[in-house]
Amino acid sequence: MDTNEYMPMFLAEAEEHLQELNLAVVSLEEDPHDREKVDTIFRIAHSFKGMSATMGYQAIATLTHEMEDVFELLRQRERALSREAVDTVLACLDALGAAVESIESVGAEELDPAPLITRLRSLVHARTPDQEIERRGGRIEPDLAAALADGIRVLHVKAILHESVLMPAVRAHMVLAALGEHGELIGSAPTPEGVEQFDGHLIEAWLACEHEEEAIVATVSEISDVARAEVVEVIAPQPAAPEPAAPEPASAAPVAETSAAVADPPAPVAETAAAAQPRQAGSARPASSGSRTVRVDSERLDALMHSMGELVIHRTALEAIASRLDVPDLHQAMQELIRSSQALQAMVMQVRMIPVDVVFLRFPRLVRDLSTKLNKEVHLELIGSETELDRTVVDALGDPLVHLVRNSLDHGLEPSDERLTAGKPAEGTLQIAARHAGGSVVIEVRDDGRGIDPAAIARKAAKSGLIDPASVDDVDMAAAVELLFAPGFSTAEVTSDISGRGVGMDAVRAKIRELGGEVVVDSVKGRGTTAQIRLPLTLAIVSGLLVDIGGGPYAIPLDRIERTLRLAEHPVQSVAGEQMLVLDEGVLPLLDASRVFGRPATPHEFAVIVRSREQRMALAVDELVGQREFVTRPLPSAVSGGEPVSGGTALPDGRIALIVDCDALSPAGATRSPMPSTVDLAAPASVAAAA
Repeated sequence: MDTNEYMPMFLAEAEEHLQELNLAVVSLEEDPHDREKVDTIFRIAHSFKGMSATMGYQAIATLTHEMEDVFELLRQRERALSREAVDTVLACLDALGAAVESIESVGAEELDPAPLITRLRSLVHARTPDQEIERRGGRIEPDLAAALADGIRVLHVKAILHESVLMPAVRAHMVLAALGEHGELIGSAPTPEGVEQFDGHLIEAWLACEHEEEAIVATVSEISDVARAEVVEVIAPQPAAPEPAAPEPASAAPVAETSAAVADPPAPVAETAAAAQPRQAGSARPASSGSRTVRVDSERLDALMHSMGELVIHRTALEAIASRLDVPDLHQAMQELIRSSQALQAMVMQVRMIPVDVVFLRFPRLVRDLSTKLNKEVHLELIGSETELDRTVVDALGDPLVHLVRNSLDHGLEPSDERLTAGKPAEGTLQIAARHAGGSVVIEVRDDGRGIDPAAIARKAAKSGLIDPASVDDVDMAAAVELLFAPGFSTAEVTSDISGRGVGMDAVRAKIRELGGEVVVDSVKGRGTTAQIRLPLTLAIVSGLLVDIGGGPYAIPLDRIERTLRLAEHPVQSVAGEQMLVLDEGVLPLLDASRVFGRPATPHEFAVIVRSREQRMALAVDELVGQREFVTRPLPSAVSGGEPVSGGTALPDGRIALIVDCDALSPAGATRSPMPSTVDLAAPASVAAAA
């Protein structure tokens, strides 16, 4: 069988299975009596073993098979698994993860399971007979006497699989499903519920049906890996003549089977794609049940979003044309088109949304390993893991969050003895929470540790040459937090594999800003630290205000705009060489957009009040064109020329509008000298459109 076409599915499902196994094992270590979690581990491991064997990766299948024997400890024990057992299983999962990565990168599993198998076998116990039956999928014995007494025709079916079968559980599922098309199963071994644990070669079933034995033999024999099929009709023996003194009830008589109708099957047929695909954990269902989810390549989603973006552009162009024409019923038709396209747009955006749980799943294992290495007691809380975010954002969110978690464990949370001395519980708490906030998602990493000490940060920064030693005493909490984001800065005294290299918080901020978000840190000395990441729900389509600056189109994200106003209605003053806009609520820096973006100097009639990550400011622009939806595209740094822009978008007329990066706007340097007196801020002008 050519497995190349299934490689993307195998890699994706293997990653999911390994992540789920890591999470399940760590969870079970904390709650050893969670029987449902035990069953989940068995199902996932068995499915992973089957799909690996099907793809020809025998080392992975062999190691996973040995791990199943260790998982049997979960059924035998009354207490929690020993740390040695958990460590061994997690080491195996790490090795399997590395093997899957090597398959993706070089096409080979590159796994030597022998040392890990030796460790695993030192942990296993012998199975009891009942456990052996349960391991093979369980058994339902039919009530044949009752069925036959009701006049029901019952067939006993045996399917013997080839010794070389790679996926016995899948074949057993196919046999039972095929038999279900002929009649009603009244008993089977394995059971339909336990079929995913089946790894034997004999499948038995008792079937209530009226079909001929030869037809059932032919159906079962056509299933791949079935070496032989046998079907016999179960016949209730005629009761013996009752003795006058003690008649024997017919229901107590043993049930007999007639001579079998046995057929040698034809050679196994080629597997179909559906039969060859490995089944996912917990998916043993009748053949008629349809899946409610499908796996779609991410490139197709990107192409769909691109097409949706093109539709938005064309719709905007059509709106502009329709507004200039006086055609009966055109306005109503245009409104219907807008409504339908917006509904489609919302649906496409929703398809791209995935829960941040995809990222959160890695943290229980990470926290367990690091807390063990650091000899700290840590309780992890995951909140809001169902919160959804654009796939592109989620894919890029993992590394920044991992660094924040490592920082909290290494620098934030204290060892148990230090916490007890400070009057805290010995076990520290690390909380990772996600929630929606308007058009953004907020993710917080919060600990109840020692917090940030501004004085210690200042001394370390002075020692590193980041600040003047004379200004150490002037560093407050806000300044200390900013120092943490300085490139090359670290508070660790000793460099380790966890921290101390000075590469981290600056990279976190840079990555989050690339995604159009921001990260801020708040701390109270002695009580803990909170790092908050705020990200847009999606990076693909944003609402914004289109403005004209020096004859060029620019788009300002709508969620950063407070309001717009006419400059003629508010006084402008020069303070220390900088232009300031005087408003009723106070004074704001006024940036000349022509200078900020390197455009020709032109009269500015309007001001847009925007929020950056640090302050409010006013941006003087020539004209307010109107509110639009923009399909964003990233810009290379060479194209942006160092201007405060985060991307570009195509307009209906073919021009490219640059998207303003409000966080990169800065009054200092943008208006190093007063605006030229030739610019008449109060000159009247016509307004094309207002926001």
